[in-house]
Amino acid sequence: MKKKFSTDLNKSLLATLTRYYPPIEFNEALIDVVNVLMDGLSRGDIYIDIKEIPKNLELKYKGWPSFHIKALLESGWTKGDNSPIVLNGDLISWRRTHNEMVETIHKILLRNQPIKHQSKELPVRIDAKNLDHLNIQQIKAVNLVKSEQIILLSGGPGTGKTSTILQMLLQALTRNPTLDIAMAAPTGKAAKKLKDTIQAGIKDFEDPIKDKLSNIPSKTLHKWLEAGPNGFRRNSQRLLRLDLIVIDEMSMVDLSTINGLLDALTKSCQIILVGDPDQLLPIGSGGIWQILQEKETKKNFKSNSVKLTKSYRNKGDIALLRNTLKDEGVDAFWQLLSMKEDSSNTSQYLSSLKSIPDPVVRTLFNYKKRLKKLTESCINYIPNEAWQSSMIEVPQSIQILKLFKFIDNLLILCPQRYGPWGVKKINEFLLGKRFEKEVHKWGEGTPIMAKNNQPEIGLANGDVGIIIGNGEKRRFLFNLFSEEQRLVTRLINPSRLNTYDAAYAMTIHKAQGSEAEQVLLLWPNNTKISENNNHIKLYSDDYEKRMLYTAITRAKKQLLIITNKEEDF
Repeated sequence: MKKKFSTDLNKSLLATLTRYYPPIEFNEALIDVVNVLMDGLSRGDIYIDIKEIPKNLELKYKGWPSFHIKALLESGWTKGDNSPIVLNGDLISWRRTHNEMVETIHKILLRNQPIKHQSKELPVRIDAKNLDHLNIQQIKAVNLVKSEQIILLSGGPGTGKTSTILQMLLQALTRNPTLDIAMAAPTGKAAKKLKDTIQAGIKDFEDPIKDKLSNIPSKTLHKWLEAGPNGFRRNSQRLLRLDLIVIDEMSMVDLSTINGLLDALTKSCQIILVGDPDQLLPIGSGGIWQILQEKETKKNFKSNSVKLTKSYRNKGDIALLRNTLKDEGVDAFWQLLSMKEDSSNTSQYLSSLKSIPDPVVRTLFNYKKRLKKLTESCINYIPNEAWQSSMIEVPQSIQILKLFKFIDNLLILCPQRYGPWGVKKINEFLLGKRFEKEVHKWGEGTPIMAKNNQPEIGLANGDVGIIIGNGEKRRFLFNLFSEEQRLVTRLINPSRLNTYDAAYAMTIHKAQGSEAEQVLLLWPNNTKISENNNHIKLYSDDYEKRMLYTAITRAKKQLLIITNKEEDF
């Protein structure tokens, strides 16, 4: 059966539209239009191409799109600036999100001016050989720092985005060492990864430039904007006094956040936007990065947009699968996977949907056992007085660093939270069917994930920690960056976390910004289900492509893709 989207929410929305925007002619086919637009928005798609038949949805009326577009035009819902829907060529969208996207692009274009920073040469000469290892595209991006206030840097994994960022920052500081510079990303993991990569890249640098680069703060966008229950505390009335900001993982940034940031930055702040346009869009709120990468939009940025295409990271068959998916599409990807023999870094496994696949069971049991042992070994290195505090920094012993490195070595990814092979099923398998109601019973060594931003204790949505201790000493251990940009380990009383989840597995969306040595991807039904002996996609081609691309590019060394047997169709 197809995905049904005639939900109560969508019906209520149609009723509201009918009440506030009485149609000239009402046709029940309009519910299909609402369903298609809401389905797109649930994936982050603001604009829906009406030429593409939504095979993954159960439409009430046949004849998409001609019959539905006729109904839409006759309703009057696309006429005038106050109409609820926009029809632009072959694209339809909600007017509210369309207007927000247009306004955001306009805000960015207004900042697309020549740079005004004055050059202040460093007393210490920076050796030009630092650029020797860069390609022509990277050098172009580095040189843009001298002249452009807005820079767009795009590229896939392994194309040298972070190496280019480092040289761009070096270029900026070489010209003016007094600049206030910031780095940002949508998630704590992504912000930490950016900081770690920059730190690794400057090991052979000499002061004063090494010191300058080392002290550039990297935080989540929500931390920079001081997000709270009532919105962002940093805004046009309380600006962030920065000269340059780098925003990584732009594919994950939604319209609300980028708008908040643009409002909170001074007019002269130089902005470097970095990301991979082939990844998943932000859920429910539209992907600004993908729109910025479209041909028509990029015309407005002329020479200050650079796309990196040369790959420096050879991941063997992982790269082969990624490139096939990106260049030839979903069907070619699955065909290659089915024909390809297992290799040193990629393999496929067929299993029944009726149970958790054997490779996942074996991996999780070993992972859980090892986590418990590593966690227990950390207890002796935490001072006794630390257990009396509701939140405290504890010494970063070798054992603690080893524990968090081990946590980061594995990702078990699922397309959805619910359903066969969903995140909930994985967590139930290890913690019991009542695990969501019995969080107090989760044992020592259980990995957990923060589910919202809590700046007062330094945690961001998606940060992963672990349960340590038992009874009155039961605490959560997290590695994070302090306000002084030091990597610290915090021991936190469970009562301080508002909401959290078990993190044995996570959705592909939650894994964005992360990487792991080993990735196990559970892909139930190959995203296809049977109807009248025909295979019908559960997801649209573009969404499936983005999900698969995002999932397989999380793997650094090993990738196992698990699909179900034909008998499950």
